[in-house]
Amino acid sequence: IAYDRTLNKNKNENAANTEDEESMFKGTNYVFDGRVGRQITDDALGECITCGGKTGLLSNCRNNNCHKRMVQCDNCRSTFQGTCSDACQQRIVNSDNNNNNGLLESSSSVDENSLTYSDNDQSVKYENIEEYSAGYSTPPPSLFNEIEFNTAHYLPTGSHMVSGATQGRLLTNLASMTRAGRILELGTFTGYATACLLEGAAIAGEAIGSNSNGNRESGPFVLTLERDTRAIDLAAAHIQIMSDYGTGEEAAEQACKLRADDSPGTTVEELTEESLTFSYKNAGCEIRRVNDALAIVEAMASGQQSTDTMMESFDIVFVDADKTRLLEYVEACLNSDKILKKGGFIIVDNVLWKGLVLDVGKFSSANKIFNEDGVVTLSDRELKKSRRARKLATLMHKFNSAIVKDERVEVVLLPIRDGLSILRKR
Repeated sequence: IAYDRTLNKNKNENAANTEDEESMFKGTNYVFDGRVGRQITDDALGECITCGGKTGLLSNCRNNNCHKRMVQCDNCRSTFQGTCSDACQQRIVNSDNNNNNGLLESSSSVDENSLTYSDNDQSVKYENIEEYSAGYSTPPPSLFNEIEFNTAHYLPTGSHMVSGATQGRLLTNLASMTRAGRILELGTFTGYATACLLEGAAIAGEAIGSNSNGNRESGPFVLTLERDTRAIDLAAAHIQIMSDYGTGEEAAEQACKLRADDSPGTTVEELTEESLTFSYKNAGCEIRRVNDALAIVEAMASGQQSTDTMMESFDIVFVDADKTRLLEYVEACLNSDKILKKGGFIIVDNVLWKGLVLDVGKFSSANKIFNEDGVVTLSDRELKKSRRARKLATLMHKFNSAIVKDERVEVVLLPIRDGLSILRKR
């Protein structure tokens, strides 16, 4: 720095002299890690990063996320808008376009001391992380809200068993990513998860170019098994509406009528058929009435049932059935490729059982339950309910402990709703 300053000073002082001191530097002298440059001579000693021509100009790429230090000639700097490559130039163009269109302008004001957000002057408060996640996820089609309302109306004691928006959207997405859109569901209940899986199966069918409705033999298809008669009646009504009207507002209006006592012909019909078939877009669906789903699954796995011998295997098995026999359901799926394809998924619901799996080691066999504060005495009703909850939590913990050690599967346990375990068959 001192040398070129002295050199320039002497050069100016001796401007009239015919002979100037020859510089020990050529071109531009860059100091401070290249951040400051002082031209010493007119020599262009650098090579342009884009055209390869000689230049002495040093700069940084205008794309701030790149900010590459580069040698670039004046012409290329203008052509590439101060960037180092076509990709960075396009990034600058896209960023400018987004700013001009207002896409990057925040329309939300956030209070950092609370979970209150203001979007377009509408205040929304989220009580917990689940509500927040649901609030910033794509909402389900209108039909699914009506399925929840109908379940609460007809089967109020079991309304909590509905999959719900977040889990339902996950099921739809998982089904849509399968190779053939073939799903086996164990436990239909009122058809919420069934409709989600059927929606995803149809998307998978579109991806593989399926033009005809799937069935037991081939194509996108959902087979669901259920033993509860009232649940079957309501599920069939929901899937029939989905088949006839889709999943949008028109379907929601039809589903809403199921709760209207003054609308003739719109109440839930009592069905007696052993098997009910439907179609949605290019996907087929069958609700099958069973007494013991595990017995049916084991028969299908062994090929003992003549009606099932030609059935193509499934991409996903969704288990939302008898919690006391989960390992047996999984065993049937893993022992035979007739049920689940290699690389297919078993999805098991309720594996966290209200979070009580964390307290399995604290449960006592007496009529008491231990918590962090000591012993809590329960009423007879609470005690009976608590006993069942503790028993099922213990069973779930045993299932989780066993399945994670099974080398035939890879396991991911997701803490959404009541816990969802996804097992990939190796």
